[in-house]
Amino acid sequence: MFKNYGMNIANIFKKAEEERMELKHPYVGTEHLLLAILANDQELSEFFKKFNLTYELFKKELVMIVGSAHKETKVNLYTPMLKRVINEAITTAKESNRGVLTVKHLVVSLLEEGEGIAIRLLVGMGIDIDRIYEKLSNSKINSNKKLELLETGVLLNNCIEMDECVLGRDKEIDLVIETLLRKKKNNPILIGEAGVGKTAIVEELVRRIEKKEVPEDLYGTQVVSLEMGSLVSGTKYRGEFEEKLTKIIKELESNEKIILFIDEIHCMINAGGAEGAITAGDIFKPALARGKIHVIGATTNYEYNKYFSSDKALMRRFEIVNVSEPTKNETKDILLKIKPEYEKHHNVIISDEVIDKIIMYTEKFISNKKNPDKAIDFLDSVCSKVKSANNYNVRKKELYKKLERIRINKEKSVKISDYDQALKLYDEELKINNELSKTNIKKNLIVKIDDCIEVLENKTNMIFTAEKMSVFDNIERIVNEKLYNVDKQVRSIVEAMKTNLINKEGMLKLYLEGEANLGKSTLVKLIAENIPKCNFIRIDLNEYKTSSDVNKLIGSQKGYVGYNDEHLFTKLKNNIFSVILFDNYNVAHDNIKDLIKEILKEGYLTDNTGEKIYFNNSFIFITNDIVNNNKVGFDNELIDGNDFELSDLVDQVIRFDKLNLESLNKYLDSLNIYDKENIIKNSNYERYNYKYIDKLIKSNRYVNS
Repeated sequence: MFKNYGMNIANIFKKAEEERMELKHPYVGTEHLLLAILANDQELSEFFKKFNLTYELFKKELVMIVGSAHKETKVNLYTPMLKRVINEAITTAKESNRGVLTVKHLVVSLLEEGEGIAIRLLVGMGIDIDRIYEKLSNSKINSNKKLELLETGVLLNNCIEMDECVLGRDKEIDLVIETLLRKKKNNPILIGEAGVGKTAIVEELVRRIEKKEVPEDLYGTQVVSLEMGSLVSGTKYRGEFEEKLTKIIKELESNEKIILFIDEIHCMINAGGAEGAITAGDIFKPALARGKIHVIGATTNYEYNKYFSSDKALMRRFEIVNVSEPTKNETKDILLKIKPEYEKHHNVIISDEVIDKIIMYTEKFISNKKNPDKAIDFLDSVCSKVKSANNYNVRKKELYKKLERIRINKEKSVKISDYDQALKLYDEELKINNELSKTNIKKNLIVKIDDCIEVLENKTNMIFTAEKMSVFDNIERIVNEKLYNVDKQVRSIVEAMKTNLINKEGMLKLYLEGEANLGKSTLVKLIAENIPKCNFIRIDLNEYKTSSDVNKLIGSQKGYVGYNDEHLFTKLKNNIFSVILFDNYNVAHDNIKDLIKEILKEGYLTDNTGEKIYFNNSFIFITNDIVNNNKVGFDNELIDGNDFELSDLVDQVIRFDKLNLESLNKYLDSLNIYDKENIIKNSNYERYNYKYIDKLIKSNRYVNS
């Protein structure tokens, strides 16, 4: 049976079955189908009223002529004639409407059949069947036959789920409706970030049209979704694309009840634009200016500014409808509304507390997406995880293996006539089958907050569960084995990271301060290397000493070389959990320092394209050297390079002590050095810390062979 019905057709068939059951007829026939159409399809019922045909009159005629039965039949069986009518309608739909069956296809097929109870009743009522057939077959508004638009696009009226609902978008939907009713500039364009629900607004508009919850001028309107890719496909010769698009525009102009919806409408600017050819945007402009076609577009802020701003004439044809990200409360209302659908699909129970946690986690840790898309995606992932974990039942696998062994042994016992043993095995088999039947009973699984935390770990690569926190104990041990005189500092850093993750605080900002060559940078590298799935970014600020070096971090400005190139922080867009080291802060240019302070204050920065780069899932380390300088006239006097404003912006300032003799001896002992005195004497460690020690050791003059 044809499956691509859509909700409208499915409701018609359901109503036909209900009519049969009410009348207690044994079969669902053409008469019940026509009754359902007259009851459910507002547009066709209004059309039939012109011929004095209504639901009440036809049902009265049916009861009077055919009557009703006394015995009720529970099974819905379709008559051969009705099946033939449906199959003919399907065939017509496949040929003319990309396989999308409509109510009009069913009516025309029923009239073309020319027989059946429905036709006989219409004739008996004096209805002009030929006139109805002629009107329906030749109607430009209602006929979808051989329309290039429907060959290329998709009719949303037959595809969307009518039971769904869009919450919190009444203002935007009303603006779209108001724009469509205007005489001029009646083409709305929905602008908003990806995931905020632009397409959902159009789908809700279609639902309201189908439910007659719109002004009368929009009754019976069909919304066709058109993708630029499907429009361009198949046009391999010059001029084919222009011809195809021109034909679609003419169809739109002659069918006032069709609205065109173009998602990612910015693709229209350059679609078909080969060298010397005009684009889809150029072809659409005159028709849009005349106001004879209705087009709804959808695109993001970035694409609109990039493509439409360069084509002022096309931009002028559309009325902007801004679609902002819903608030936390609006997102919660949306999740609570769709919660029953996900509970039914995944066979789970979702509490309001879980909904609150999902909103909190996605708001804090998933910044590269927008609500409600990211919250719905997270909810679906959590439910799927719970369902998947339950299906993988180790106990059930063991029972099946045990059952197979029992069956084999039972057969062997029967072959050797050991019936007592076979009977015992049979009893065991019954017990296992009974236990399996209990495990197969589907129960509603409860979604827990721990499940949300595990999904959050998988999506961000961060560590939140207690059993995985042991990795930080290993980090402390590994660092202390390789670095000396930093045990207090390592402990402070590890504790700060663990506390941050346990409390789910987001960005961690640590300021490491001390003389040069004490191992501050090495310590951060060792920590990053030993955190699983961590993205490590080291930015040596020795390379950022001029004002223009800021372009290396956020990209060149528009009009300059490298504008479209990737910049250093591009990695953060797809690697949510990162350890970022700003090394040698004291030597950076003031512009770079201001950029770092902005990151610490706001948790994000804006790159050269206007896109926000978020750091709220990052551990940020800033190293700052206190300079030892004799040139100012003070022997061995330290000049503190500390930035007091920066100190106020970080979570913790960690100071590194000078290298002392005890720590140096431990370090040399770990490397099996036999002539420590010469190294200590030649290294001048009190002034330069570890700077020259490794060079002396690498010479191999002091290492035991």
